[in-house]
Amino acid sequence: MKLHILIQRAQCPLLSPEGKAMLKQLFSEQNIKNAGINLAAAYMSCPQDTAADHKGFFTIDAQNPEAIKKFFGPMTVEVRPVKPLSEVAKTL
Repeated sequence: MKLHILIQRAQCPLLSPEGKAMLKQLFSEQNIKNAGINLAAAYMSCPQDTAADHKGFFTIDAQNPEAIKKFFGPMTVEVRPVKPLSEVAKTL
C-alpha cells in the first residue's frame, strides 16, 4: 500500500526536539516490527519554502489499512493500495 501524509508546516515534527524524538521512536526498527508492518520505502518532500507544507510518501506492506493507520496514530493519513506497474501492464 502506498501511504501519503500531508503535514502542515506548523505541525511538522522536525521543528522541535520532541517531534524529532517522536519520529525516531516511531520509525525505529522495533516499533515497525511491533506494528506488524514492513516499511519498504519512505520519502519526504520538505520544500525550501519554509511556509510550505511537507508531504511524506511511504510504501508499506501491511495486512490491512487499519494497521497502517494505527501505526501513524493521530496523524492524518491517506492509504491507497498499489500494484507493481508490471502487473498493471499485463491487464492492458
